[in-house]
Amino acid sequence: MDLHLIEARYQRAVFKGRSEVAMRDFMLRYGERWEEMWEASSGASEEDVKAAEDKAGELKELVAARIDDVETAALYAAYGRSLSVERELELGMELLGRPNALEKLIRWGLVMHFNDEVVAAPPYLAGLLLELMRNSPRPEVDLWQLEAFAHDPQSLALLEGLLSSEFDEELHRIFYGEAPRELRIGNIAVYTADVGIVVNPAFSPEEVLEVLIELKRRRAYALSKALVLHGEYEFSSEARCGLHYLSLDGSAEKSGVVAICPWLSYSRKLWRKLRNVVLVVEGQRPPGLTSFKIGVVFIKGGEAEVVKPQTPSKLLEYIVDILYSAGFFVSEN
Repeated sequence: MDLHLIEARYQRAVFKGRSEVAMRDFMLRYGERWEEMWEASSGASEEDVKAAEDKAGELKELVAARIDDVETAALYAAYGRSLSVERELELGMELLGRPNALEKLIRWGLVMHFNDEVVAAPPYLAGLLLELMRNSPRPEVDLWQLEAFAHDPQSLALLEGLLSSEFDEELHRIFYGEAPRELRIGNIAVYTADVGIVVNPAFSPEEVLEVLIELKRRRAYALSKALVLHGEYEFSSEARCGLHYLSLDGSAEKSGVVAICPWLSYSRKLWRKLRNVVLVVEGQRPPGLTSFKIGVVFIKGGEAEVVKPQTPSKLLEYIVDILYSAGFFVSEN
């Protein structure tokens, strides 16, 4: 049997979805012959899956001969195949510097649709993928590019919330307004409302979050030094903010925690377990925020905007005095 037909019948045998989706694969892969191949592959079954497995070596050569962009194929083999949802793969290849790669991958037969949304390399190409991986270039991606977004706390807060799986849409709306429907962080990550967060496949989400939190740790420490607070300071990996513990006179109302967050944390540890908290974040007070359940101080340069809590706070009063003495220009709401 013709190798092209073995390949075609394999996809028809494993595909579970709308015929229009598989047809588009056939159009890309077989060009003018696609209708002929579509009709000839009708009625494919499990026997055709076995036939493809038996011809794995020859199918590997068939696909390899189609590849006219080895770097893109190698990047997919080394990194991109960790993504199998179509839109995630498209975005992941974009982050690897290969926009519009999906069409090429399908045209070569290196990937195919298994259902309406899932695209993956067929198992009979395992050997080819291994060969491509050996020659894959390492993507030139530096996670410390995140520093370039340090002036954009809204974006970094959203990124952190998504990577930690603790994003709180209501909190984000209060502090930053509606979350964007799309967010791109260089070639490190991209978020779209319909797909979710996709990280450059050369890295894991945990690796990106680790660098993001290290950047936050450094900025929180610098902000803590600028505030000149007394007491014990630590950066909490659970709260994902700097925590400054204060006990002014031993009383409960004048003791508590100043949570120093260069950008907002959505950590449940921070919002559910801490009591008598003053929150310090970088950026400007959003116009609609006139009060909050705890005291909030927005820091930008040498200016501090204070949003008072719904109930008076002796701890916040003390922090405001510290801000004045540290030379901040303070406005109190």
